[in-house]
Amino acid sequence: MADTTKRKGKDPRSKRERVVDAAAKLFVDQGFGATGMDAIAEEAGVSKATLYSYYKDKSALFADVMHRMCDEVGGGSPEDLGGDTPEATLSAVATLGLRKLLETVDRGLLPRAVAEAGEFPDVGKKFWESGPARLEAFVAGYFADAKRRRLLHIKDPQRAAAHFVGLMTGMYLLPLLLGIRTRPTDAEVRRDIEELVSGFLSTLRHDSRAATGE
Repeated sequence: MADTTKRKGKDPRSKRERVVDAAAKLFVDQGFGATGMDAIAEEAGVSKATLYSYYKDKSALFADVMHRMCDEVGGGSPEDLGGDTPEATLSAVATLGLRKLLETVDRGLLPRAVAEAGEFPDVGKKFWESGPARLEAFVAGYFADAKRRRLLHIKDPQRAAAHFVGLMTGMYLLPLLLGIRTRPTDAEVRRDIEELVSGFLSTLRHDSRAATGE
């Protein structure tokens, strides 16, 4: 079957980009379980053969959707972050992480992933690996380096990273998913990040003084 398109004129996107865009739309609108590969191919304006030449199954396509969406929202990726001080680095991490979190909620990706994860565990796993796990891994690596350079007193970098990311997402995640609070303003996000980073580093530095008997 020849590829077809619903759109008038030449679509500047590649066929693969059209497939990912179509899958993202349908996954959010209909859910992972209710979305078939036939519907994705039709929405993208490509043949099933073309679709399967890119992705062996729906789970692989969903993983790519999540990876690209997490890269797109908020701008940038954890690997691009850095700073001259722990305050600057953790503030950059929290800013990026919260932007991504808020946009995945706005675009319906996170609520849909949460709703689908019970029946389709791979959905939750792919979402986690595409976004939060990358951020946590970056923070863990930074903490390990800070520990080696004696910038911060950290017993377990991985645990500290999980704690930091948990505190960061916990400020908004559940209230937003339950619909009991509105999206925070940019000013509120900046204020909350400043308080989070300051409090977290204060705890680490207190532990450092206690460990050395100061």
